Amino acid sequence: MMNSVPVPDAIAQAHSRELTARLVESAEQASLPVSVFMDRCLYEPGLGYYMAGSQKFGADGDFITAPEVSPLFGACVAEQCAEVLALCGGGLLEMGAGSGRLALSVINALDDSLWSHYWIVEPSADLQSRQSEFLKQNLSAAQYDKVTWLQTLPESYTGVVLANEVMDALPVERVIRTAQGFNIEAVAATGQTNMPLAVAEQDPTKLSEGLYSQIDTTLAKIEKDLGRDWPVGYRSEVSLMLPAWIHSLADSLTQGVLLLIDYGYPRHEYYLDERLHGTLQCFYRHHAHSDITFWPGLQDITAHVDFTGVIEAGDAAGLELLGYTAQAPFLYGCGLAEKATTQSALWHAPATDATASRIQQQQAVNRLSLPGEMGERFQVMALGRGIEASLCGFSLLDLSHRL
Repeated sequence: MMNSVPVPDAIAQAHSRELTARLVESAEQASLPVSVFMDRCLYEPGLGYYMAGSQKFGADGDFITAPEVSPLFGACVAEQCAEVLALCGGGLLEMGAGSGRLALSVINALDDSLWSHYWIVEPSADLQSRQSEFLKQNLSAAQYDKVTWLQTLPESYTGVVLANEVMDALPVERVIRTAQGFNIEAVAATGQTNMPLAVAEQDPTKLSEGLYSQIDTTLAKIEKDLGRDWPVGYRSEVSLMLPAWIHSLADSLTQGVLLLIDYGYPRHEYYLDERLHGTLQCFYRHHAHSDITFWPGLQDITAHVDFTGVIEAGDAAGLELLGYTAQAPFLYGCGLAEKATTQSALWHAPATDATASRIQQQQAVNRLSLPGEMGERFQVMALGRGIEASLCGFSLLDLSHRL
């Protein structure tokens, strides 16, 4: 498959080779656990995938997210946000705004009187610049004036925190069950020019005592919850960063809702025996594959989310589970069917042929909601503080019992 993907241009290749050289230098000292390698490939200052200047989202990038499919997605998210904002006031805070299209469609769908501000926490200066330019071109001046970019979370926050496809990019550990315990996957320097980095199993006793203990404790908790050990040779991911990330959001939230949308499973589905190779996946020019060492810095690296782990972290941080469901029932609960009949694309030129426009709209609805598309693969969870009402996005089907 890798022979069929587009070859990066000379500038992109030079960019990747610079990051690769840094990774090789580190790996020559000691193999890099997958979590460390993933973190640097995605977030290395100036060179990481999310920190540099390549096109990432949409048809010309590496993958398409729901906001790129249609503004209907953002309009439905806005419906849920409006319900929460009517209860607690405040504004919206988006974690990692991607292309800016979710922000655009949410803002355009919301009554301006409902929200005081739209804050975006975006560590990438490149993405921040792209988002700002895009929103400035497509929002009214009054709307744009209410958008602010932050480097870190505010100390306190009231309103809705949005995180669409953020958790899947949190670095994970790759663990392999052995007869004696477990090994981890790490990236080592090979000394070969044509393949300078390679993934190999590593004895976890070479890790720091703290990291070893964290992995051991997390794996033991997962297997206890499953009621069985992973089979020998089984490999999958454990996320050590996810609980801390949820805690940071909870610490900031005075009143309101965390609305989390991502692909993943409840724990008992995540670690099915047949999913023996885990969920780690890379995306490069709309090609999905499993080689994390392929053109470092030029591809996205992701892992599915253990949503049972999300609710455990939320509960430990004092948040209440307000709902959990698949994307399709969430969108329909927020009025997808009704909105599809009245809304046209917010950034595409209107189709001159009414039939073509209806077909385009239906194709977007199908992609967002069908089981074989995004409808079941993506999950939605709401965690809240100080919110006593039921939420419309979970009114048709709440799957909280599966967690």
